[in-house]
Amino acid sequence: MTNKLFKIIAAVGFYGAVCLMASESATAQNLSEKLTTDPKTTTGVLKNGMKYYIRPNSKPENKVELRLVINTGSLMEDDDQQGLAHFTEHMLFNGTKNFPKNKLVDNLQSMGVQFGADLNAQTGFDETVYMLPIPTDNPKNLETGFQILQDWAQGALMTDKDINEERNVVLEEARADLGASDRLQKKFLPRLLNSRYSERLPIGKDDLLRSFKPDVLRRFYKDWYRPDLMAVVVVGDITAEKGEALVKKYFSTLVNPTQSRARIAYGANPYTKQEVMFLTDPEQPSTRLSINFSPRKTEADKTVGDYRNTLVEQLAFSAINRRYRDLASAAVPPFTAAQTSNSSYIRNYQALSVTVLPVSDLTTALNAAVGELVSIQEYGFGKEELELVKKNVLSYIEKQYNERTTTNSAAYLEEYEQNFLVGEAFPGIEKEVELYRTLLPGITAEEVTAAFNKLFSKEDKEKFFAFVLSPETKDAAIHNEATLLAAIQKSFAQKVEKKAEVVVSTTLLDKMPAKGTIAKVEKNAKLQTTTYTLGNGIKVTVKPTTFKSDEILFKGVKKGGTNSYGVADKITASMLGSLIETMGYGKFTPTDLSKALAGKNIALQHAMDETTNEVEGRSDIKNIESLLQLNYLELTAPRLDQNLFNGFVSKMQMQLKFIKSNPQAAFVDSLVTVMYNNSPLRPVVIPSEAEMKSLNAQRAIDIYKKEFASADGYHFFLVGNVDEATLKPLLEQYLASLPATGTAPKFVDNGLRLKSGNNKFVFKKGTEPQSLVVAQYFGEVPYSEDMALKANMIGDILTIRVIEKLREEMGSIYSGGFSGSLEKEPYSHYSIETQLPTGPENVDPILKQTEAEIAKLKKDGPEQKDLDKVRIAIIEKRKEEIKTNQYWLSKLQQLEFSGYSTDRFLAFENEINKISVQDIKKAANTFFDGKNSFIGVLNPEK
Repeated sequence: MTNKLFKIIAAVGFYGAVCLMASESATAQNLSEKLTTDPKTTTGVLKNGMKYYIRPNSKPENKVELRLVINTGSLMEDDDQQGLAHFTEHMLFNGTKNFPKNKLVDNLQSMGVQFGADLNAQTGFDETVYMLPIPTDNPKNLETGFQILQDWAQGALMTDKDINEERNVVLEEARADLGASDRLQKKFLPRLLNSRYSERLPIGKDDLLRSFKPDVLRRFYKDWYRPDLMAVVVVGDITAEKGEALVKKYFSTLVNPTQSRARIAYGANPYTKQEVMFLTDPEQPSTRLSINFSPRKTEADKTVGDYRNTLVEQLAFSAINRRYRDLASAAVPPFTAAQTSNSSYIRNYQALSVTVLPVSDLTTALNAAVGELVSIQEYGFGKEELELVKKNVLSYIEKQYNERTTTNSAAYLEEYEQNFLVGEAFPGIEKEVELYRTLLPGITAEEVTAAFNKLFSKEDKEKFFAFVLSPETKDAAIHNEATLLAAIQKSFAQKVEKKAEVVVSTTLLDKMPAKGTIAKVEKNAKLQTTTYTLGNGIKVTVKPTTFKSDEILFKGVKKGGTNSYGVADKITASMLGSLIETMGYGKFTPTDLSKALAGKNIALQHAMDETTNEVEGRSDIKNIESLLQLNYLELTAPRLDQNLFNGFVSKMQMQLKFIKSNPQAAFVDSLVTVMYNNSPLRPVVIPSEAEMKSLNAQRAIDIYKKEFASADGYHFFLVGNVDEATLKPLLEQYLASLPATGTAPKFVDNGLRLKSGNNKFVFKKGTEPQSLVVAQYFGEVPYSEDMALKANMIGDILTIRVIEKLREEMGSIYSGGFSGSLEKEPYSHYSIETQLPTGPENVDPILKQTEAEIAKLKKDGPEQKDLDKVRIAIIEKRKEEIKTNQYWLSKLQQLEFSGYSTDRFLAFENEINKISVQDIKKAANTFFDGKNSFIGVLNPEK
């Protein structure tokens, strides 16, 4: 369950938009035309007022996504109910008419539905949403799912005993949010929200959560959980007829109260003056400035004209934020990041806001961020920059349209929720194609400029609320409310020069590489793959799929990794991908490359882990050649740019300057140091100032060329809607042409090990009553895929026990669990670990209970029902994942590069079904042999 404070609609996001490329022959749209409802969706309203949405969708197969959406949240709470909208959400997982106490979670786990990962809910100011994915292999599951939704709607038991037992869990959830962010929010939110919203934060008040009478909670449920405030959403592998029949069967009998309370729509108030706050906290890890202008009343789009107006505004925000990204990538960046958005944290209102994180000083960052807004007022958006934004919009939308028959069910859920809650339209893909074809080409830079200037007017600049969140900064030019206000006023009045639009080359390669050859072709009937061995030794394994209509995933891997480098190069190797990316490739700076790739749905990134070097990217069908061109460019032509390198380092230094003021960050950094016995080769958690100063641009280029530029040892994988006849000449042109040196890369074991023995480390930092328990049990055993699976299952089994014991029985945690792994490289080693956020008073009982659960697992093995739950969850997850390109990309790497067993993979369900209680017990005694463990505890200073 998540406690949703408020939702920000990203300025670059586009509601449900899908489109084909614009056509010159497109006919003009009638702007007064009403937006219709997607014909693929069945909607209706029951006699009791409950609304429903049903959409058949077979991706993924044998799964239905259910949602119960309730048009009520924390705003509806009475004064004696603050926090009880969220508490109600908790109670619906803790006892209903047909599923008393923990039977609901237990029943769903037996289907393979995992608590937290799948089964979840969220409470906001205005709404509460319950999420329930149901596997439908067994027809009874769907009936059970609808029965659960019905129980949530009006079947909660809410016994005094259950309510009182849940208090500690809710308080633990509230405890997790404590810290600098919470302390500062309590100061600025009342002025930012300037309405009832600031008085009804969903998490509520601790004192009330501890002391409220159970009848007060039941009153909230009775008043607000009623069918005329509810909607049921059903999307998935189900017919519309069956979905509608189940909705009517389970929800037609629900009744509204005889006298229903009015659901008041609380609005927002405009700011009446220029007001600022300068807030500091010693645990705040960075400085942030936010300028917020008065919220404006909005309405959901109802006509084509409304839709067009929204699109015009969104283009403006996308263009502004592109300017900010360019500035943040400059040689002397004024800020690490900045964003202007149309925030909608109050329902049916939007407010222009500017947020900026400085690199060195606030004055420079403020003037740069506001300067772009002043520039737009003065000179407007350029035609070329708007065309770049349009290209990206069209490219994104075209991809969504192309994948309309392979869209995942979960992608449809939010648009139905938003239609119910605020009336947002969902006309469907075909209609939106038509809209984008006709609307987008006619939108001019002048029109986008005018739309933005309505949001950033003279009147807006006269009334706003701004705040700074910062560590203690007493010597900065902006250091209190007076200097902050003066600086903002001055930034509004600054004079800016018009920027010349720069046209960037869109040709990635000025000269085509010399074409190579395909030396050998091998078919694998079991995996339905083809492996090409190229003339330079590169292997390329291709698996054509139709899981997504317009997706191709790409990955290259070779032996190597950070273990190949010593202490002097450790920080450079660990940050290599970012260091190279910040300088660009060939003739392109990062900003130029972004412009050159506008309108192309491709992406590529590089990384080194301990033992491998990896290149990973994606493309749509039409841009696969561009992706392979980009790969050739990036592998062979890293660009040395000392100024851009220095700019990146300066941003990183600012981000790291105060990071250890955060208690958890400081704890993890110190814990890793101690766990690895202060080895200079230990993993980098927070780079030190000395490490950042040691970074060298030329050395980064040298390492990159050695590790990535040569063909030696590469195995590439392409998975997706690939046409192999089209692909083969591209492989010859862009992969077979990579230079080879004849040097075979290898895995390197640098000898780094965790500190042996049973150790405990207690770290004290922070002022809030928060603790964190980290436990790791580790050692070396011979690698086998069977033992690796058992390690994973043991982690899942212990997670079930943790939820039952530490959360439900003891009330000592809100979230937490175990994970287990057995790794093959650089040496065969295992780790079973857990992280448990809690309070200092719970640390010892938690450690004691955790050890008791481990001891029980070693003595008796798991309960059969827990083993069955874990097994079915893994199988259900695999059934869904095996129909995705990402799963096959990683699986082929394991099978073809790392040497995992294909026969075992194909017989996976048989293998996992063989594992018995005694097998897990035996494995637990191997993993928990008592020889090596590390317990880390973060406690507050007092």
